[in-house]
Order: sequence, then C-alpha cells, then structure tokens
Amino acid sequence: MYELLESINHPAALRALPRARLTQLADELRTFLLHSVAHTGGHLSSNLGTVELTIALHYVFDTPRDRLVWDVGHQTYAHKILTGRRSRMDTLRQWQGWPGSRGAAKANSTPSAPPTRRRRFPRRWAWQWPPSWPARTATSSP
Repeated sequence: MYELLESINHPAALRALPRARLTQLADELRTFLLHSVAHTGGHLSSNLGTVELTIALHYVFDTPRDRLVWDVGHQTYAHKILTGRRSRMDTLRQWQGWPGSRGAAKANSTPSAPPTRRRRFPRRWAWQWPPSWPARTATSSP
C-alpha cells in the first residue's frame, strides 16, 4: 500500500527518487497520515497542509546537514515520518508514546531543565487591545 513511503527512512532516500515519483510519495504520505491520525488522534489538517512542503524541503536541501526549523510541532508529522520515525506513529498521543507536539518532546529530552507549562490566559484576553494602543471605537478609523 505504501510502496515508496516504506522505502524512505532518511532524507537521502527521498532525494534519490526521480521528481516524477514525488507526487506518488505525497499521496502515500497523505494516506498514511489519514490512517494514523484516525487511529490515534492528533493534528490532521496542519499536517496534510505540509506534506508537499516537507517533501520539497527534504528534496532540495541537504538535510540533516541543512537544518529545518518548524514553528510548531503539530506540523511536523510528515517530517518525522520521512526521517525514520514512521514506526512510532501508532504511539502518537498515547501514554508514554510519541508526543503530539514539539514542546513536550523537547521538555522530555532535556532532563536538566525543569518541565515548563504553557501559560494559559483567560479567553477574554485574546480580543483585547494592548494597553499601549489607542482605544478603537466604531467612529475611529484604523
């Protein structure tokens, strides 16, 4: 079912593919993500949106020598699958399994640093203007 995907455990294997096969790889990767996340839960849409991007980045850059920086961990499932961690997808978001975000993995990988918790603000703060900005009214222009 995953002819190309099962042959890739390192970005060098991805770069060895002819460009014409990359579309098939993207289709297989997307199908694998759908089945995995349907089974374990997790962030689906953000990962489906980064399938082609992830393949292109690994195809063009010399990863892991060239480093990739992801802004949020819940967009990295395709990256993790293509870099040899496909077999751990069944433990995604499971007890003692693969964490669903980069923050939890980073906190668990640095034992010398105490784990940090993300600060949660009341929902009402999300829509307030910062105090230094002038108040907006219906008659004022932006």
